Amino acid sequence: MKLKLLAAAILAGVAFSASADDQSIAITLGQTYDFDDIGTILSGGSDTITFTGLAAGSYNVVLSYSGNYVNLSSVTLNSAPASYSWTAPSGKFTIGGFELATGSPFNLVLTGSPIGTNVASYSGQITVTAVPEPATYGMLLGGLGLLGMVARRKKQS
Repeated sequence: MKLKLLAAAILAGVAFSASADDQSIAITLGQTYDFDDIGTILSGGSDTITFTGLAAGSYNVVLSYSGNYVNLSSVTLNSAPASYSWTAPSGKFTIGGFELATGSPFNLVLTGSPIGTNVASYSGQITVTAVPEPATYGMLLGGLGLLGMVARRKKQS
């Protein structure tokens, strides 16, 4: 009887461990996840932040942005306009569900311009997380179904 319970626990554990892990990424800027006044956007133009080390898959990106006298007008991912939402008081861009092919770098391009003649600056943090695959949820439901089957057999015997 305890063997069945152990087998059910192992199956449930396997179902839970199948989800995608958040990945550590190496940033070519030199500081992990942080950016600060990185270039030409302060004189009007674009700054590119390039990340390496991501495996192929789906990712969500949260860009926390704080700027003084800077108008950030667009965000682009790998040369395609990013679909994003902007939360004004907290300065957060949320970019969801983009696909990355094997071995491709992740290029985030910020485009904007300074406001007025004041000294412009900006900084922020970027968080990239893996999006769980639909198969993960199927495995979870399968594991829960097996647990239910074991519990039902135990109750009947």
